[in-house]
Amino acid sequence: MNPAGNVNPEVFQKLAEGSEVALPNLGMETVQHVHADDVARLFMDAMAAPSAAVGESFHSVAATALTLRGFAGAVAGWFGREARLAFLPWEEWRGTVPEFDAQVTYDHILHSPHCSMEKAARLLGHRPRYTSLEAVSEAVGWLVRAGTIKP
Repeated sequence: MNPAGNVNPEVFQKLAEGSEVALPNLGMETVQHVHADDVARLFMDAMAAPSAAVGESFHSVAATALTLRGFAGAVAGWFGREARLAFLPWEEWRGTVPEFDAQVTYDHILHSPHCSMEKAARLLGHRPRYTSLEAVSEAVGWLVRAGTIKP
């Protein structure tokens, strides 16, 4: 997921090249990523502690969330840039992106997720290894190596 709250790699490309990126509202909504390794580890921890896990549900996310604005700034920094951001009211912003991107973004900013990992830590001793930015950095690195994003 990119700093606009959808999965379009163009947002990462714009931040990599120093182009302006428009974010919905004031960019203060939050997203919370997870690394696949942390998801797998949580499943393994639950299977290793069935008496604590059976009948329970657990979140699998990084320990903290990011604002869209802060996320964009961090991504631009990976490419030696400063984020050039514009902020548009939702109704105006949604008209600037494909409908699918707008739908995905809306789902994220509507809920502005920030889930707790406290229950998994307390019952299973599980703590995520990756922060949101570490998880995304690995994915963006892969996109760069694949040629999807050109620094």
